[in-house]
Amino acid sequence: MKIVHVIWARFPVGGYGGTERVSWWLGKAQAEMGHEVTYLCLPGSRIPFASAREIPSDLRHLDPLLPPGTDIVQLYGAPHYRIDAPHLVNIGGNGQPGEKYPANTVFVSRNHALRHGWTEFVHNGVDLAEYPLCGAKENFALFLAKASWSVKNLRGAIRIARDARLPLHVAGGRAGCWRRGVVSHGTVDGGEKLSLLQRAGALLFPVIWEEPFGLAVVEALACGTPVVATPRGALPEIVDSTCGILAGSHEGLVEALRERERFSPEACRARVEAAFTHIHMAEKYLLYYKMILEKGRIREGHPEAPADADPERKIYYEGYRR
Repeated sequence: MKIVHVIWARFPVGGYGGTERVSWWLGKAQAEMGHEVTYLCLPGSRIPFASAREIPSDLRHLDPLLPPGTDIVQLYGAPHYRIDAPHLVNIGGNGQPGEKYPANTVFVSRNHALRHGWTEFVHNGVDLAEYPLCGAKENFALFLAKASWSVKNLRGAIRIARDARLPLHVAGGRAGCWRRGVVSHGTVDGGEKLSLLQRAGALLFPVIWEEPFGLAVVEALACGTPVVATPRGALPEIVDSTCGILAGSHEGLVEALRERERFSPEACRARVEAAFTHIHMAEKYLLYYKMILEKGRIREGHPEAPADADPERKIYYEGYRR
């Protein structure tokens, strides 16, 4: 199959780039499965497993840019331009109130889809080759998220780690020194990010919104690091009793951190191996591609965010405001 990915990104990915990394892993898996993959992306991109074509900033009609014989196009975000070729739209974020999406939209978790009145989703997957298993854990918790985004709940994470008497390493946002017991790394990538994921005793992910997916959670598990998180959004679909603890209160999260050592690195990685690799992701997207090519669309209707939706809605738990 000839597959084209359309994404306003430059490859290889620099910085965090969650959506960009998922797109890279998906295309890589598709190439490994024998498909012909092309990216329409920003100039200067280098993709060893696929062709890269420059996407113009003033794009109005996509089809003239597609390679001859293109079977399916995967878009990242609803298109603001004309496209006539068969296509699938990947949505990775929470919608604005009343926001409508094209019929061939696929979300990144079951919870994410249901909150938009839809059932079609594909979990993100990672390339395990980029996340070696590490069995030697150190005595600290890791907060890996955009620290300035309040829904990620850095303040809550600091309180949870403090009450669990565990040092907290913060990766994401500007480096700084907030208080005793907190180590700030600023924005991390590459080897530094991998080292933190591998060495951490646990990933602390106390989000106070409906998380669409949670890529950092899967990255941590792939390295053999257990996860302590709130049961919001997609997190119950990822974290089960073999690899971490979900708790809806401050006290529950504190106690969960204290129990982190009962999860084996091998069991954590096995959770990813069973359901969240880039190959799993590619296989599931392929099913939707075939459905679109055979029927013209995934299903009748259109997904839509509810009128009262708030993409940054915060859900507070007892103890988080202390």
